[in-house]
Amino acid sequence: MPRINSATNADLKGHIANFKKWLETGADDSAEWKQNREERLSWYREHLTEARIATLSQAEFATLIKNLWAVNIWHNKDYKVQKLISDNGLDKIRMALKELLFGVTSIENRWNIFRGTIKGLGPSSVSEILSFFDPQQYALINLKPYEVLPRIGYSINTVKDGKSYKSATDEVGKVKTLLVENGMADADFIVADFFIAYLFYRVFDLERKRSFAPVVAPLETAAGSPTEDTAEKLTIASHESAEAILLMLGNLLGYDTYTPDASRTYEGQKLGAIATLDDLPAFTGERIMDSVRNIDVVWLKDEWPEYFFEVEHTTGVTSGLLRIYQAHRLNTKFLIIGPADILDKYEREVQKAPFNAIQEKYRFRSYDDLREMYLAASRYRKMSDDFLK
Repeated sequence: MPRINSATNADLKGHIANFKKWLETGADDSAEWKQNREERLSWYREHLTEARIATLSQAEFATLIKNLWAVNIWHNKDYKVQKLISDNGLDKIRMALKELLFGVTSIENRWNIFRGTIKGLGPSSVSEILSFFDPQQYALINLKPYEVLPRIGYSINTVKDGKSYKSATDEVGKVKTLLVENGMADADFIVADFFIAYLFYRVFDLERKRSFAPVVAPLETAAGSPTEDTAEKLTIASHESAEAILLMLGNLLGYDTYTPDASRTYEGQKLGAIATLDDLPAFTGERIMDSVRNIDVVWLKDEWPEYFFEVEHTTGVTSGLLRIYQAHRLNTKFLIIGPADILDKYEREVQKAPFNAIQEKYRFRSYDDLREMYLAASRYRKMSDDFLK
């Protein structure tokens, strides 16, 4: 299918007609999507009432989180649920959810309170909870609106706080209104999200590697913490070993971790099994996302990247500096990891354009620095586990 850069009003009416027909015929995966939507809406109506939310059980909270499309990037959803509970506490989560969904202040204020209170749920997850709770009021914001809305004449900025979420909801609301005006009288924000996904995959041909229908990732064993003995024997002598240690270190420090080199192996284990994420959450537009997905290792908190790591084992330093540079407008820290003997080369390269304009964002850490940091984190984790056992 040829790529289309924009759509006119006439184009949109045609796409809406095709989308409506596609839904009505139950073609391909549309029937599955409609069933999933109805089942989730029914679950929300039953379990997220103001009376029941105060007694939401751990199992019910697990169902809420594991059914989020935004959580499909986790290859171990049980680990994600347990981490949310351990980081926040179930009572705190219940109270925060109640305020988010039933509070009397503006959505901007309730959004900011929830995001400032609960660790581990970012804009995609929070907006999805809101949208299924009340699909007439709240939009679901992920990668697809960022890419599709500008192509159909609407603007949207990255959702960072309550104000930007409200603004994004207003823009997606225009799509909802357009669907209603063109014969889909019952269209809500979830239907609008599905139409945007329809445009994303089937009209604008923006698909990378994921299938059209939301799928549940298979459950895999969580990447465990190495024993003290294996940590002490640690050596970093290859690109893969450096990536593996960065992933394990990020896991130890409580970050969500990602690598594009999931199929590569270290000590017989695939890097994708060590990372906690199969893909990155959508935190900005696809142009920057394409660059970020190729960075060797990413650490994230609440669906936002906090650290980018490029490993320079045998290749030139410039390629790593440039790959990270593509995302220099993000509020993220950049680290180059490599053998100590490339430090001089790094210091020369970072003084050159365009890197010199943002050289304060870059840091170099040697393999020895990485090993010592990892050993210190491993020892701390063991001492903490022993003390709190």
